[in-house]
Amino acid sequence: MKLDDKDEKILSMLRRDARTSNVEMARAVGLTEGAVRNRIEHLVKGGVIRRFTIETSGGASYGIVMLKARGATKKMMAELSSAGLASEAYEISGEYDGCAILEGASLEEVDRKIDSIRKLKSVADTRTFIPFRKW
Repeated sequence: MKLDDKDEKILSMLRRDARTSNVEMARAVGLTEGAVRNRIEHLVKGGVIRRFTIETSGGASYGIVMLKARGATKKMMAELSSAGLASEAYEISGEYDGCAILEGASLEEVDRKIDSIRKLKSVADTRTFIPFRKW
């Protein structure tokens, strides 16, 4: 799907705050509210926007888990995806084969997810990072 500058600006605004109103985005990109709404619908139907999320204040914990595959990377990523443990997962290049972003209401919940990932048959090794704060 080819995106123009207005689509990119709309996506940038939604990344910063998914609750930005269509009216506010319309003013910023020089379109009508209806045109922005139609563009967002088109971006969703085209798979560019997969979901809208929220960020809560306090209480949430995060983990970043680097993964080495036992065998095929795509098989590991498919197993990880079907387990529903990661809020985001990426196949990557370099020393590790994949990266999983975990979210939980507490550090204990994130830890349980990490333990579950380590039990997946297709995962050979992990390296875990716990972020302290978001900048």
